[in-house]
Amino acid sequence: MTNTTASNKTPLDVRPRHMEFPYADMSTRDFFDNNCLKSAYIAAMSATFPDGEAEFIKSVRPYRNDTKDPNLKEKIKGFIGQEAHHSLQHKRFNEQLRDKGYDVPRLEKVFLKDLEWSIKRRSDKQRLAFTVCVEHLTAVFACDYLNHREHWAGMEESIDQLMHWHAVEEIEHKSVAFDLYMEIFGDRRLLKKSMCIALILLPYRFMKYQARLLWWAKRMPRWSEVKGFWKFMYGKQGMTRRMAPHLKDFFRDDFHPWDQDDSHFVDEWKESVYNPDYDLKAKAA
Repeated sequence: MTNTTASNKTPLDVRPRHMEFPYADMSTRDFFDNNCLKSAYIAAMSATFPDGEAEFIKSVRPYRNDTKDPNLKEKIKGFIGQEAHHSLQHKRFNEQLRDKGYDVPRLEKVFLKDLEWSIKRRSDKQRLAFTVCVEHLTAVFACDYLNHREHWAGMEESIDQLMHWHAVEEIEHKSVAFDLYMEIFGDRRLLKKSMCIALILLPYRFMKYQARLLWWAKRMPRWSEVKGFWKFMYGKQGMTRRMAPHLKDFFRDDFHPWDQDDSHFVDEWKESVYNPDYDLKAKAA
């Protein structure tokens, strides 16, 4: 852990990369470890990204000109650009999943109704606070994806590339909404309350959406798939247990997202994973 001061908040550049991945190359709808439960879980998560990322942008925009930090203002611009492109790419991924048998575009509409129901009850301040919380959850998930590659084995290449790129950019901008919220409001009590809601609401929704995708596809998981998914999520080395300590940190009164410096994952992606064939700007050069 490192102490984060005003001089090193959001230490990385936050610049959108315009990527495009060959989702049509998926050989099977069970793109993650040939397991319908694992695949449907990732598909359910992806269903929330187009409108979820748009909500993050909408929650930040009302305050982007209120910050007195020109560096943060520039990073907010990068944050908006990154989130907008994540939304676009997951939209395209979701369309390919429909062609493979998971009707994710249909699920997007279900999520949008759930989202609209949630935000109509929230003030702009509460919406930004909830964005801060979900951004932390997403950054912790991203760190897990990048740090525990053996637990994510069996992902089809194009989807692994999508997840890698998305995870890296979530790391890069993980404190942007937090820094903006703390400068404008500084209300940690609301953040803690919002995180308690997020820790209940998001897992519930993902599991509900996962079940809907399988029901619509008329899929019944094999017992081996149930065991594999349970071990992946809740086993001794499961994702839930791995993420728990980092989620607990959020409730500290001195917490900052960059207390955990995982910037090396960005460097590793640039050096060994990044493929210019998927970078629209590099291909156009």
